[in-house]
Amino acid sequence: MNAVGSFLCKFSHSHEHKRLGKVTLICSMMYTALNLRPYLKTLNHSYWFPALSYFNVVLPAFLPRSGDIKSTFWLRARSAKKQSGDTAKHPLVVARSIEMARERGCRARAWAKKDDGVVDNETTATASVPETLVPSSHVASTALIGLSLLGNLDGIYRHPEYLGIRLHTLTTGSRQRPGGMLLFGYTFVGKLWVSLGYDENGFDKQVVDKYWINVLSTIDELLL
Repeated sequence: MNAVGSFLCKFSHSHEHKRLGKVTLICSMMYTALNLRPYLKTLNHSYWFPALSYFNVVLPAFLPRSGDIKSTFWLRARSAKKQSGDTAKHPLVVARSIEMARERGCRARAWAKKDDGVVDNETTATASVPETLVPSSHVASTALIGLSLLGNLDGIYRHPEYLGIRLHTLTTGSRQRPGGMLLFGYTFVGKLWVSLGYDENGFDKQVVDKYWINVLSTIDELLL
């Protein structure tokens, strides 16, 4: 689901760019989450306490001028799956995640103090950001869409344990920020579920509707 969902969003975007004759970048990079629970022995058993790390998936951003679209779709989905598998099976995945969390924490605190106008020489020294990586005021620094690909939830909601109750629908809790857009994808009761939520004040409704139509038509064309 993660591999297919990641490329599903990019495929819909590239398909629209190709239809409109717009120039598309060579590659696109998306980040996704990695569940660290299988790697950690001492951890709160409640799913309210997430243990997450993050990694990048890089895929071509363009569609071929000719050839079978379905073959292209599944080839790149397999590439995303391989990149995800290589990350999950890497012997240094836990050590990398701990170090990355420490660095992200330092940078987050440094940016928060900078936003508040507080100067902290110690924090700034340990979490400095190269000037070339600091976006200018003329460049958008907010992701246009977030992906929440939850995988197979039938492994979490064990249906036989709900005696006398039939689970048929799952209502997800949106974590999108103001001005954001979030796509959920998961399997539940043996079915594929996809939902899109967005801030109506942050996007042109016609643009969102067109993108959603592309996502649904891509699912119909390539997955059903």
